[in-house]
Amino acid sequence: MSIHLRTVAFAEMAAANGHHSFEQQAKATGLGIGTIHRLRNGGPASSASVAAICNAYGVEFADMFVISTTAPTAAVA
Repeated sequence: MSIHLRTVAFAEMAAANGHHSFEQQAKATGLGIGTIHRLRNGGPASSASVAAICNAYGVEFADMFVISTTAPTAAVA
């Protein structure tokens, strides 16, 4: 099992906060640009990444992440 970012929901939420670029999202969350890029491209999320995103944007786990047994093949809504 792995945790994956709901990429569409994250992009919409980040944009609503004025964070359109990977750089802005990385700065807001305290994560590296490479980590944001990996998450936005369907890579697995660590517990630290989950906590950073949830804390930075004040969202619940289920709002931004999904637990799956396989990597998503397309954007996760």
